[in-house]
Amino acid sequence: MLILQKEEMKPEIKNCQNCQKDFTIETEDFNFYEKIKVPAPTWCPECRLIRRQASINTWSLYWRNCDICNERAMSMHSPDKKIKVFCPKCWWSDSWDGTEYGMDYDPSRPFLEQVEELKNKTPFVSTESLYSSLKNSNYSNGIAWSKDCFQVFWADYCDNVCYSSMLNSLKYSSDCLRGDKSELCHGSVDFINNYRTFFSDQTGECVDVWFSRNCYSCTNCIGCVNLRGASNCIFNVKYSKEDYIEKVKELKLDSWDSLQELNKKAHEFWLTQPYREYSGDSRNVNSTGEYIYECRNSKEIYIGQELENCKWCQFVTVASTKDSYDYSGWGNKAELMYDSVQVGEGVSNIKFSYYSTNDVANLEYCIWNTSAKNNFGCVSLKRKNYCILNKQYSKEEYEKLKEKIIADMKVDPYIDKVGRKFFYGEFFPPEMSLFPYNKSNAMRFFPKTKEEVLALGYDWDDAESPAHSTTIKSENLPGTIAETTDAILDEIIECSNCKRGYKIVQGELNLLRKMGLPVPHECPKCRENERFARMTKPGMHHRDCDKCGIQIYTPYAPEDPKIVYCVKCYQAEFA
Repeated sequence: MLILQKEEMKPEIKNCQNCQKDFTIETEDFNFYEKIKVPAPTWCPECRLIRRQASINTWSLYWRNCDICNERAMSMHSPDKKIKVFCPKCWWSDSWDGTEYGMDYDPSRPFLEQVEELKNKTPFVSTESLYSSLKNSNYSNGIAWSKDCFQVFWADYCDNVCYSSMLNSLKYSSDCLRGDKSELCHGSVDFINNYRTFFSDQTGECVDVWFSRNCYSCTNCIGCVNLRGASNCIFNVKYSKEDYIEKVKELKLDSWDSLQELNKKAHEFWLTQPYREYSGDSRNVNSTGEYIYECRNSKEIYIGQELENCKWCQFVTVASTKDSYDYSGWGNKAELMYDSVQVGEGVSNIKFSYYSTNDVANLEYCIWNTSAKNNFGCVSLKRKNYCILNKQYSKEEYEKLKEKIIADMKVDPYIDKVGRKFFYGEFFPPEMSLFPYNKSNAMRFFPKTKEEVLALGYDWDDAESPAHSTTIKSENLPGTIAETTDAILDEIIECSNCKRGYKIVQGELNLLRKMGLPVPHECPKCRENERFARMTKPGMHHRDCDKCGIQIYTPYAPEDPKIVYCVKCYQAEFA
């Protein structure tokens, strides 16, 4: 019998429906889309990422009363947003499951229009955190299994941490970003297995390291770059143990003014030393991206841990994830994920969905589904299967109606306010986001002006955080923590950068005393912005290695003044 082999799709250049720029769909991409039975996307990879990130909010929090118990709680949702919001205790309770809001499908209307109607009826949880696993950590978001944390975001297993993001097993630390399995760290970015590391980037297995970059297994180093196994070094100059101790005394690391001077000098020195082609480890195989670790056959990844056969995935920080495209957070045994965001923990075959967790599978166009399987277009649904628009069906009824809706979506698309068409196979339209663009995660990584945002069909919020009258200017703060009394807790300090008022909280003061650091002169938001500015952003570029001249694929654009080496040259000189 003659068996005809299906011809592979050839690479195809498409024009993005959103930004009108050309992008290429490769043969491997077509193979993936065929595998999960979705059409090829009409938006380019960057626009798809921005659209997903605009649908979630991690860092913009408000006070809002629960619509059941009326208790005031921190919320991702502004009190001005006309939706139902429950505090975590009420949302996760067994008193409701979401089917109370079930709707019949109306074939005369676009399906996504009906999902939007359902979304305006169902209650949303105030924060993304797993509240039952938290102790004294109510003023945080996207956090689980932690205690005594304040203003901590996207974190697990943390203890006594404040003003920090993207963490795992961090203890007694503050003002950190992307910290893992470390203790007594402050002002540092991208580090693992550290103890007492301050104002440093890309470090690991370090003890008592200050203002250093890309240093590993180092002890007692200040202002150093690209060192391995070093000790008693200042700006890459080696000292005897006795001389190092004397030099440290001269540097006055407990003084605010001295720290500012050292910070300036260190960052100037950093720019004179090479950067690695990308941030990651040597266990990656056939993979590209930034901040990638133990990845195999994965391309265009931004912050990924143990991904296999994946592409255009971001913030997938919990192992492992397989066979996924356009997936933004967070992993933990995830597979066959497509165009979804903030979905994780034993999840499989999820498409065009967000904020869903804990053993969910076969979801499409779903928002806030938990422990649920085989649902289509469901919102705030718990422990239910075979539902469409939150209405329960038998398996046979579900399959039949789902196929009809998909067929309808292919010929009757949702058309948004700027005229873009959303057929089956596209993520939710920007105008259906729960959050204004400037308060969403998209603003963090892809900042835009109000005019740009509105032209792209996203919403914008002009409201500012409440301003408070200040009682002391930052320049009048004590120069060291030894000079700082508990009276600082009663002050409202004027930020040296944005001039808005901020306070020092008791937990923060305790940590500063424990680490011997002076009170910061900038507000938490400005400090947070400075840390994120030290990270490279999503997106890769072609440029030449500044040593051997070969072309490399790197997060550093050709116009970036940094010295960038290919992996081979970097490892030959510094590994």
